[in-house]
Amino acid sequence: MAGKKRSGLANDRRAYKYPVCRKPTYTVTYNGNGNTTGNVPVDGISPYITGSTVTVLDNIGSPVLEKTGYVFSGWNTVDNGSGISYVQGDTFTINANTILYAQWTPTYTVTYNGNGNTTGNVPVDSSSPYITGSTVIVLGNSGSPVLGKTGYTFAGWNTTENGSGTSYAQGNTFTINANTILYAQWTPTYTVTYNGNGNTSGNVPVDGSSPYITGATITVLGNSGSPVLGKTGYTFAGWNTTDNGSGTSYAQGNTFTINANTILYAQWTLAPTLAAPTPLSSVGGNTEAYILFTQTGTITNYEYSTDDGATFLAFSPPQIYSPVNIKTLSSDGTTPLTNGITYTVKLKAVNSGTYSSESVSVDVTPTTTSLLNTNRIVYLDANNSSSYSGSGSTWTNLDSGGSYSATLTGTPTFNTVSEAGNKYFEFNPGAVTGQYAQINQAAAINPVANQPFTIQVWARINNVGLEQGALVSKVFYSASYDGYAFGYKTNNTLQLHANGSQVNYYNSYTGVLSSGWALYTINVQFGSGGGRQNKIFVNGRQVMNATSTDTGIATSTQNLTIATGFGGEAKCDLGQFYYYNTELTHTQIIQNFDATKSRYM
Repeated sequence: MAGKKRSGLANDRRAYKYPVCRKPTYTVTYNGNGNTTGNVPVDGISPYITGSTVTVLDNIGSPVLEKTGYVFSGWNTVDNGSGISYVQGDTFTINANTILYAQWTPTYTVTYNGNGNTTGNVPVDSSSPYITGSTVIVLGNSGSPVLGKTGYTFAGWNTTENGSGTSYAQGNTFTINANTILYAQWTPTYTVTYNGNGNTSGNVPVDGSSPYITGATITVLGNSGSPVLGKTGYTFAGWNTTDNGSGTSYAQGNTFTINANTILYAQWTLAPTLAAPTPLSSVGGNTEAYILFTQTGTITNYEYSTDDGATFLAFSPPQIYSPVNIKTLSSDGTTPLTNGITYTVKLKAVNSGTYSSESVSVDVTPTTTSLLNTNRIVYLDANNSSSYSGSGSTWTNLDSGGSYSATLTGTPTFNTVSEAGNKYFEFNPGAVTGQYAQINQAAAINPVANQPFTIQVWARINNVGLEQGALVSKVFYSASYDGYAFGYKTNNTLQLHANGSQVNYYNSYTGVLSSGWALYTINVQFGSGGGRQNKIFVNGRQVMNATSTDTGIATSTQNLTIATGFGGEAKCDLGQFYYYNTELTHTQIIQNFDATKSRYM
């Protein structure tokens, strides 16, 4: 039937909707679990369809979660942490609504306490608080400024203020399981102070190590202030714990254990009157001056004036023997003396802070000096190729037309390289023996009664204090032993042996030898005519003076040997040898020293 509508079931079927099947969804919720501040994070994807993968968030709420005394340590499905633990980025498959509870690990602080400090600030541990079980590195006294306590020194830290707990030093470590306070520990300190005790000049020394901790060992200082302490009419005699000297006495270098503040008082001994050097005489050297004098009493130095007493300057290093050698103006200590200028010189003797009055004055004019050749009959010079060519056994005499030249025996080493501008012979070095130089006897060099002569030799003794040796010898090894010998002894003295009508041994002062170059001089005569004396000099200083009482010399024709003879072999270096058939004056001896010393010194 055209035009009829369908009815009934057909129309109902078109209107019917079939039911849709949906999967269940579940939420993820974060719980602060006792937090005291902050907000939990919110998962923007939640809820999730069952079976979805959930990525766990960090503590990213705004502000983040915090709990006083704890640190956030992740999440757990149970508030007491007995479930499944998660940290940021972990994943799980969701099949039910899930609550993730914040987990909290206890933290402990490390605090430093000054414990009675009077200055400064405690250090602050920037890593505190720490998770329980962490390793803590103890800080030093590193606050700004550092802690201080008057009369004490910082001695580390302790877990109790009275030090009865556990002690720690900087860099020590411990495992933290509770809030910890570290108390500064203080050790008493004591000062060492020096007191001039009536000094009239100078300053006391200052102990740069003071204050000291109790029980420390103190090394006592000398009179080392700048300038040193002085007291008019007195000599410094050390230190004492009481000003009147009734306490404990100390000298420089002594030690004691300190347990209280200590004052050390200078002690003064009444100084004997110190005589001025007198009389003065002078010798002009090349831009230098030599001042000769006599002196009584103990001397530790001299002061000199080159301007008639307007200024005085102490010799440095000290000079304690005549002659003293002046090289610079007393007004500044640096300007050299000038040849041709006359200086008016005065001296003061010094004995450990005690000074004599000024000496009388003496004028001196520095001048160019030269080696004296008048009355010189032998001149051997290792540095002069005309005297020694560098090879062979002849050491040629530059005087007397070559007569009285020396023959070298045992092939001593001719050293041309060790010292710039100085060539010399090495005699008997080490275990070597049998090396010497010899001048055959001749009337010109044979001693006769009452005719003085002078020998000078530039030598360096290489076995000072160990063995003796002869520098020069002209002695018969026979029943007479007539002749003379000049050498050195093991007791640091020089000795002149002269055997004419009797045996004589003339010894110098002690302490006159050194291991360096020196000009050794002897004035010798046999017999007592003319009242002359036998003398020894070292670098112009007279170190022996003795009058001979023998009447002459019976036999004088022994050969003259150098570096061996009566007294043994000398272990020495030797550069020059001079023989004068007259007695050189003290002035001439000094002039020869001044003229030649630049090569050796």
